[in-house]
Parts: sequence; structure tokens; C-alpha cells
Amino acid sequence: MSGIAGVVSSNGKNHLQNILDKIKHRGSTEPSVWIGPNAALGHLFFENLNENHGLVTTPNRERSIVWDGRLTNRKTLQEDLQFHTFEYENDAEIALHLYDDLGTRAIGRLEGEFSLAIVENDHILLARDRVGIRPLYYGFFDGALCFASEIKGLVDLVEEVHEFPPGHFLISQWGLFAYEPYFPKSIHLNGAMESAERLATHLETAVQRAIKDRSEVGVWLSGGVDSSVIAALARPFVDRLHTFSAGIEGAPDIIYARQVAEHIGADHHERLYTLEEMQAVVEKVIYHLESFDAPLVRSTIANYLVAELTANHVPFVLSGEGGDELFAGYAYQKTYNSEVELTLSVQESIASLHNSALQRIDRSASAHSIGSAVPFLDPDVVRYALAIPARWKIRGPQSIEKWPLRQGLAHTLPDEVIWRGKSKFWEGAGSGEMLVEIAEQEISDSVFKAERALGNGEQLRSKEEFYYYQIFQKYYGKSVPLQQIWRTQHM
Repeated sequence: MSGIAGVVSSNGKNHLQNILDKIKHRGSTEPSVWIGPNAALGHLFFENLNENHGLVTTPNRERSIVWDGRLTNRKTLQEDLQFHTFEYENDAEIALHLYDDLGTRAIGRLEGEFSLAIVENDHILLARDRVGIRPLYYGFFDGALCFASEIKGLVDLVEEVHEFPPGHFLISQWGLFAYEPYFPKSIHLNGAMESAERLATHLETAVQRAIKDRSEVGVWLSGGVDSSVIAALARPFVDRLHTFSAGIEGAPDIIYARQVAEHIGADHHERLYTLEEMQAVVEKVIYHLESFDAPLVRSTIANYLVAELTANHVPFVLSGEGGDELFAGYAYQKTYNSEVELTLSVQESIASLHNSALQRIDRSASAHSIGSAVPFLDPDVVRYALAIPARWKIRGPQSIEKWPLRQGLAHTLPDEVIWRGKSKFWEGAGSGEMLVEIAEQEISDSVFKAERALGNGEQLRSKEEFYYYQIFQKYYGKSVPLQQIWRTQHM
């Protein structure tokens, strides 16, 4: 977890520091900066995460990379680069030297989570991982391309802020291109039971890879299936596992999380909050989240508060995001009669992660100077999940969603947890109705009726959304196209 920024212009250094100042919460040290004749790059990182430096320059200073991310195929890439008489200290160096060898073909070889920029002379390459785990935004100022890890870094500089699309790279002289997406693994599965059994192995490897050599880590534990599975798999690989939950007293998530933490032997921490405490942080949440979408804001309030708690105990946390998307975990998906329809729905939900749940995870963590990882979105897990036929993901007379995940990890958790039904993040935390109550107090019927129109043919859908929109406008004005941050979520 770090922050990157850059300006492709001969006077880029004049604007780079302003961008870095606005995203300085994504690092704990002074930013590293590279100034070239036609561009300026900056990088921020957290010392307590023991992550490698993300700004690297070739010895002749003709080419530089700025990097936010983590490679999952680092060993393979290092073997490919063995002919270099060079010791690769970090992922940024590997990516830069791979680009030296393969040009733009190198981007498709990178596995994991990343956003990056490579500058060579007056040209720049921007790229983002296939799912969009690491954020990246861009815009133009007097013809100069500017980019940053968060919208707030660009909002007062560029004419209009755009989200950089996942699974794409940009070459300044050629344009924007998609690179090879995730394809299902080429494997043969002898039935649904085998698909479940083999999934457990893939996910265990992904958890171990995310933890690396850490002896003490955290898990954001809602008590739902996804986060509970991640916590159970992580426990054997660390000396001490901390779990964190947030919600109102008596909320379902709080109760289930306590049960899971006790079952696996974790040090459990809770953040119980009130309506007044939610109202006190909602403006901070929207500022960091960079969205006013009501379901996303709801879920982020709980996530923001649990991240605040986490920062008091560990610098790094695992999250269960991605399980619902990979394994058809949403109630509406049970209504599909066609396997093709369900398969397409799964793909669509994966494609929406970058500006919904992953945005929530990234901003909640970075706001409190902690790192995060999402093992469900490890490339090997994603490819394996896509290879499991959709008809096996919702099974049985009761149409149980996420069946391969539940069945494959049933041995790790109590039955009442592993077979627990799906609830939305904010519902499980018990905060949904409380947020509606806040909006009712703040927004009158007459104001909502008179000002709910957005001016583009759309209307805000509720007083709650209107309340969030007013806060969003305070910080981000009109420089962000609304379709990028306003949509119906399934969270």
C-alpha cells in the first residue's frame, strides 16, 4: 500500500509536490521524487509495512518507474531475468527491467496487484492490474498528463478526473489498450465436490503468499463466510492473529465474529459505535472514500471505524473481499435460470469491484496508515474460480450460494458460520437504518425535492444519498464525472 503521482511536462516538478501533499496519508515518510527533463514522478510508502521502495531509475537516469503494488509471480519473473548481472531488490526493479526486455508485452506478464508509471524521454506508460486492486486516476492540465493514486491529488489541478481502467495500459504516443484478461485455468474437474476440495488448496496458498514473512497480522472479520475463511486459513501461518470487527451492539456480524475468533484462537478486537459516532465521521469517510454512492458509503463507515481500531494493533490486515463476486454470493443471482446468464453476472460483479468494495478497502486502510491484502483476488484463485462452472456455485434444493467455498472450507469453521446466509456489509454491522435516520434529520423534504436533480438527467435516489452528495461536492466539486462514482451497488 503506497501512493504514486506524476506529471508529464517539462515543468512537472512545479505541480508534483501539490499532488503528493494531498495524498500524503498514503505514506509515513517524505516522498521520493524523480525529476526528468520532460516529467516528474513521486512515491509515498509506509515504513512499518516493510514494503520495498517503489521509485527506481536506471543508472543513466533515462528511464524511471514509480510503483504501487505487490507481485505474486516474482520468483518466476526473477528466473526469466537471470541473465542480468543484477540483484533485484524489489518488485519495481523487476517490472522496470522486464519492460526493458519486452516493452509493453511486459505488462501482461505482471501478476498481482499494482498501478505503475514508466517514463522514458517524453513518453509515459501507465498500467493497472486486471481487477483494479490498486487505485489510479488521471487527467490533463494545459495538455500535460497528470496521475495520482487518489482523486483528491488531482481535483484542483486537472480539468476533469478520470479513473484509469483496470487491465489496461496507456502509452502516451499510442493510446489506451487492454492487455490479456483473466482466463479460466485449463483444468479438468471431476464434479462439484472436487472443485470445492481443490479450491481450499488454492486459497490457502494465496493467504500464505499475502502474509509473506509477517509474524503478526490482522483480519477484518465480519463473521460472514468470506472473512471467516480468510481468518481460519491465516491462523496457522502467524504467531499471533488479530481479528477486528465493527458495528452496533447486538449486530449479527459482531456476534458471529466473536464466535469465529474464539474458534480459531485469535486476539479479537471490537469497535462498537453509536449513531452520534457515525455522524461524527461521515464527512471524513466521504472525503477519503471519494464517492457519495449510498450503499458504498454505508459499508465504508463501518470499515473506516474498524480500520481506525486496527491501526492501534497491527500495520497490515487481510480482507475477505472478492468471495461474493467469484462464487456468486448475491441473492439476485439465485433468480437466474440460465448458466450463461449466471456466468456473465459473475464476470460483471468481478468487473465492478474496483470502484466499489476495493475502493472501500483501499481508502479505509490508507486513511489510517495500514496496508491490506485481498487473498480471494490472488490471480491463481481468480483463474481457478472462473474455471468452476457457474451451476456448481449455487447448489442444492435451497440454492446455497458460494457452495464450493463453503464445502471446501467446511472443516475450518463451525457449521453455523460456514453455512451462514449472506447479508450486506452495512446490514450485518447493524448500521443501515441509523444512516437513514441521520439523513432524515439533516435534509428537509422541500430541499430534497428542489435540489435532488444532478443536471445530467439523473436524480439522487434518497435523502441519504443527497446528504452524502452535499459533502462530496464540498471537496470534489464538478471535476469528477458522476458516472464514475455513482451507481447501484450490490454491497
